[in-house]
Amino acid sequence: MKVVVWGHPLHKSTHGYVHSSYYKAFKYLDYDVQWVENSKVNSDDYKDTLFFVEDSQKSNMPVRSDCKYITHHVDTEYFTNQGVPYENILKLGNYLPREEIHEKIADLTYWDQSTRTVYQCWGTDLLPHEIDENDVVKFNPNNKYINYVAMLYEQGPWWAQEFANLVAEKHRVEFRVFTQNASDEENKQLIRSSFLCPDFRSDWHLECGYVPCRMFKNISYGRIPGTNSPLIKRALGDYVVFGGTPQTLYHNLLDAEMNQKVNMKEAMIFVKENHTFINRIQNLMRFI
Repeated sequence: MKVVVWGHPLHKSTHGYVHSSYYKAFKYLDYDVQWVENSKVNSDDYKDTLFFVEDSQKSNMPVRSDCKYITHHVDTEYFTNQGVPYENILKLGNYLPREEIHEKIADLTYWDQSTRTVYQCWGTDLLPHEIDENDVVKFNPNNKYINYVAMLYEQGPWWAQEFANLVAEKHRVEFRVFTQNASDEENKQLIRSSFLCPDFRSDWHLECGYVPCRMFKNISYGRIPGTNSPLIKRALGDYVVFGGTPQTLYHNLLDAEMNQKVNMKEAMIFVKENHTFINRIQNLMRFI
């Protein structure tokens, strides 16, 4: 069956990086896969196709009864009202602790039969063979930058500024933010050369327990991730450093780096075996 990742071109939105990783993984698994922009196409060219789509990009996508759909935030009735069989639709939701009431099918992955929904995190953009657990980054106190490759939402800028003030005062380290302008390889090198690798969740993410792909990426790149989210700490345990204030996160993360308090080889193997987009596709294809 042909696979089409629909919409979200790279570097145009944060979801473009998700689609890029799914496309890369489908291709590695030897699927006949295309990544198509959300524009008008000839529906007849897409018979017996599996579409992967997010709600904001669905407008021009062919909707056919002979196709199957993996959907993120799309109402199932959008398809069934146009003749798509219910069993041809699989919903993809984000893992949150509240979804743990459903059947666990993999690490941080749950299946809700009643709504045909798989709840899982995103993952690292690296494929398993690209993760070298023997290439852990040794902490370098002479690095002059914190490279934060991510968007900053709501309270995020405050956390970033407070953290930036700390590292500037104590180490003369500059805090730099990269949003949608870094390639996958640049992202990896920016993280590997960063003084520390913190992540800042906004109030809503702190409340619901959202786990960003950055956690898995940073580990797979050989770096200790830090978080201000107790629910991310709950999800990833000893593989992540927690601090509930900018000051405690800074101290705990610096201490973990300087004294090698995280078993990074073990952490990298954990991500390699459980949290690549190969795992994500295998989870989904069980139910499509």
